[in-house]
Amino acid sequence: MNIKVWAGVIALSLASIIPAAASPTLTVIQKFDGTNGATGDDPNAMILASDGNFYGITYLHIGTVFKVTPGGQFTTIFSLPPNNPNRFFYGDFFTGIVEGPDGFLYVTVRGSNNNPNPMVFRISKSGTDFQVMLNFAPLALSVASDGNFYGTTGGIGTGVVFRLSTSGTYTVLSTNSGGMLVESLNKQATDGNFYGTCYSSWWHVCRVSTSGQVTPIFEYPTGTNGRSPANGILTQGSDGLLYGVAVGGSGATASVVFQLSTSGSYQELYQTGYCTPKSGCPMVLPASDGNLWIADPPADSVYSVTTSGVLLETVSFSSQPNPYAHPQLLVQAPSGILFGTTGEPNPAYNAPGSVFSINAGLPPPK
Repeated sequence: MNIKVWAGVIALSLASIIPAAASPTLTVIQKFDGTNGATGDDPNAMILASDGNFYGITYLHIGTVFKVTPGGQFTTIFSLPPNNPNRFFYGDFFTGIVEGPDGFLYVTVRGSNNNPNPMVFRISKSGTDFQVMLNFAPLALSVASDGNFYGTTGGIGTGVVFRLSTSGTYTVLSTNSGGMLVESLNKQATDGNFYGTCYSSWWHVCRVSTSGQVTPIFEYPTGTNGRSPANGILTQGSDGLLYGVAVGGSGATASVVFQLSTSGSYQELYQTGYCTPKSGCPMVLPASDGNLWIADPPADSVYSVTTSGVLLETVSFSSQPNPYAHPQLLVQAPSGILFGTTGEPNPAYNAPGSVFSINAGLPPPK
């Protein structure tokens, strides 16, 4: 038999016995509908903690802290008791969660309607040992490798960068911050600095050092074709670059996924769903397969694109009822499986949201 023909026969035989790659599998783990103790609305933050479990918070109605195991078991571990003097009349408004170097969970609670009790509290992973650590709600709070928290507060021209120890020692590192108000601090980058959204006369991305120095590295373009940050979330990929989502300028119908170096080099990669008050804004996660996985609430989908902007896979949430159809965020488990939440951030739409997982066959993160 001709060699080329024989090679073709082998290729056809192999094709017949090698299965095609499986499509990503979407699993709804828990709906915030009151079952299994899932109270509260809009799970708006979730982290992977050092014990291998996920911990998240609900933003509206009753603020709760919940736990999700890698196997998909859901448990509500904490909510402020009704007679707690720090409880909010209009809702608890839990807005952020980080794990401290002491293994405790630190939760930011923001006030509304001039309520006087914003705070940061900590609890154990079993939901016990409640303790108020700050009697105000910082704009941002993140943890560094030196065992301290770093955060920001204040207003434009009065922005403060502070350090907080696990024993509750609060230290102001800088004020004014060069006229910049730093509104978000993401996970500490590999260069030891924090990067986040900041604002003066327009939106920027700033570098924030552990000494409190604030340095703008990028200014979003202005004008008709301008850009502004979608949600302040910047995630560093294994390539050392930062990834986020920006909202288009006046009359725009799409948002853009962008790539930003720590020196401020900016490149737009992919157009995605436009933010709406009802659904919220897209969020991007650099995953272990080297691609970007995007939670796109306006499109009711999660999809992946390459770092050059080529669409690869789409996972549709359109089969889910509307209150559970808008994916808001993604976190990757050590197994490679993606976990995330759905919801609608505007309380006028009363969408309680859910927790889900997506098995897309991704390798474990290195």
